[in-house]
Amino acid sequence: MRCVTGWEKAMREGLGEGFSPVPVQALGQVDSTNLRLKEWARAGEIRAPYVLAADSQTAGRGRLGRTFVSPPGTGLYMSVLLCPPESTDPGLVTILAAVSVCRAVEEETGLRLQIKWVNDLFLRGKKVCGILAEKISEGIVLGIGVNILTPPGGFPEAAGNAGALDRPVDRFRLSGAIARKVLLGAKNPGDPAVLAYYRARMFLLGQTISFTEDGLQKSARVTGVSDDGGLVVEGTDGQKVLRTGEVSIGSRQVSFSRLE
Repeated sequence: MRCVTGWEKAMREGLGEGFSPVPVQALGQVDSTNLRLKEWARAGEIRAPYVLAADSQTAGRGRLGRTFVSPPGTGLYMSVLLCPPESTDPGLVTILAAVSVCRAVEEETGLRLQIKWVNDLFLRGKKVCGILAEKISEGIVLGIGVNILTPPGGFPEAAGNAGALDRPVDRFRLSGAIARKVLLGAKNPGDPAVLAYYRARMFLLGQTISFTEDGLQKSARVTGVSDDGGLVVEGTDGQKVLRTGEVSIGSRQVSFSRLE
């Protein structure tokens, strides 16, 4: 795994002042940035906080083991090892990541992303970012993948409704900017301002979704997000909070879980 010094300099520029002690690393290619940080942390080679970014991944993945396409030169693939307060609700870490990416992308490119609860970001109706948070004994590994440019030939069929920012931006400076916001927010993931921003950008509000509960197919209207990150819905059997499973919006299936 080859370190790329110039990229690490760009990451530090994105991190800005006050984060010089935080270790950052940029690699040309890895199997998975989340996998690397988990293995290094478990072996005692690193500890939180730690930031890793890569030009490409050979085994990038999303929820439920799904493949996250990670070609070289077109995307941002990064992971942050965090150690938030023990009382932190894990779902709030994914929410913090979504808000951090939205804010950093808007600052660096001017683009306003929308959030599909709980862990995907959309632009012009296409998914441009996925988030995967994984809990280990050493903390939480937060993986973030952003499609910066559309790859030559487009996205593979398996990518479905994938899109890209398609806006010039230094990928590794952006990774530092995202990491800065994540690290700042990790001190208080339940900050009401973070939840308010998340709710304002979430495009499921008011939509009718379908989901399976106790083996039965049900439908309900999305009315909000709870303070611990659950999806609040109103159906024929009243109001409830969804926290794990899969839902559908029309013909589009949406997987959700606040933390792996």
